[in-house]
Amino acid sequence: MLVLIFEFSVLFLGASRRSFWYDELLTSHVSSFQPFSRFWSAIKAGVDGMPIGYYLIVRAARMLPGDLAVTLRLPSILGYLMTLLGVYWFAGKRLPALAGLAGVFLITLSPFRDYALEARSYSLLVGFLAISAVLWQRIGEKRFMTPSFALFLTLAVSSHHLAVVALSAFAVAELVGTLLARRIRWGVWCACLVATVPFFVSLPILLDYRDNFGKTFWSPSSLGMAVSTYGSYLGIGSILALVLIAFFGIVVADALLRASRPTRQGSIEEFDFSLSETVLVAGFLYFPAFLVVLTKLLHSGYTNRYGWPAILGLALGSVFLVRNIWLQSQGAFLLVALMIGFVYQSGNSITKLFKAGSSAVDGRWTSLAEFSRHEPGLPVVIGSPTDYLEANEYSPPELRDQLIEVADGDNAARLSGSDTTEKTNRLLARFIPLNIVNLAEFQAAHQRFLVRSGGSFDWFTKYLVENRYDLRLLSQDGGTSFYVVQRQIQKEMTR
Repeated sequence: MLVLIFEFSVLFLGASRRSFWYDELLTSHVSSFQPFSRFWSAIKAGVDGMPIGYYLIVRAARMLPGDLAVTLRLPSILGYLMTLLGVYWFAGKRLPALAGLAGVFLITLSPFRDYALEARSYSLLVGFLAISAVLWQRIGEKRFMTPSFALFLTLAVSSHHLAVVALSAFAVAELVGTLLARRIRWGVWCACLVATVPFFVSLPILLDYRDNFGKTFWSPSSLGMAVSTYGSYLGIGSILALVLIAFFGIVVADALLRASRPTRQGSIEEFDFSLSETVLVAGFLYFPAFLVVLTKLLHSGYTNRYGWPAILGLALGSVFLVRNIWLQSQGAFLLVALMIGFVYQSGNSITKLFKAGSSAVDGRWTSLAEFSRHEPGLPVVIGSPTDYLEANEYSPPELRDQLIEVADGDNAARLSGSDTTEKTNRLLARFIPLNIVNLAEFQAAHQRFLVRSGGSFDWFTKYLVENRYDLRLLSQDGGTSFYVVQRQIQKEMTR
């Protein structure tokens, strides 16, 4: 409880001191559309790929009083806390309490914690799956377990389209349990069937989204992403991550071979996951690999954040692999080591809270306003479509009327490899004021202008260089630069 209270407090305060990035701004804008028909039109148009179920939860969160930066992230914070509870309860059902607490600390020390501060559905999805696993583990103990399992599994699928793939982990685990017990639990299978309803209801919208964005999606699926996903989750090299994941696969295979062996009462084997529980943990663990293969076959997109249900497999699989030590004195030493890591991270989190400023202040755009004053009246083109939406939100009010995004789908796909964010901004411009101008129209209207180059999918700067525009550097900060741009043809006419 102390861990949960501390994590909630730090994340709650941290949310108020962190500005939204591009994807979160989509969440903010789309969830704000009123009346509901306008919101529904935006979802159908494909402004965002998040399902309507997640947006209904966010819209409910928006009704709470307080800072919007907190309320929009509150579902993710609660999803993270549900993940901690789920891991603790699932492990504690079969292993000593030390193992459950160790699993909690593993989650808090993982990169997954960052997604508790994102106004997107990934943390919420994992939280719903974690509680679903706990309820599935206890089906038969109480009457409400089966309908509660159906509810949370449905909520998981409602929070992200790809969560329907996670149902396969429950289905395979339940099938193993059915074969061992020689008894079909019809309530479990009905719950899995009910949970698919949100996916099939949203399927027409999802197919339209794939047709619109699939060919030039910003992150096309490739088989190598399965390995890199585990590497990023574990914070280690991809090869070492692959070895560890393969090792757990061997452990699961060994468990399958030992399934028919009798268990001696009073032995250390009493403190063990059942075979079906081990299969469920393995299903979570291999979720990213299966998802990569599936999205590759469907010619769809994949990014590492889609595979976060694997954190359940990583945490539970880790405490399972060392299950023998929880009954020995070494278990306390391991837990203390994890607690030290947690305390160290907590200190860093508190330090960052004191140093962080207001979420409404973003130095990138205040400095941009300063440089634009040297060339008053000139339009300011933001080369990156993702940065344009952020600049439109956080730049000083006197600068916003000068901000422009230049759009051209063919050049965006050719020079940056994707036109996903450009298409998204064009769709969003149907519902909120955005100054997006077609390339040909912009060229005809402006011979001289300012450009902020750099950032994700900045094709426009490459286009300027390719067409021999005159770029004069005004400033440079990290990966971004600020130029005064003039067409060469203007100089020739002047001469």
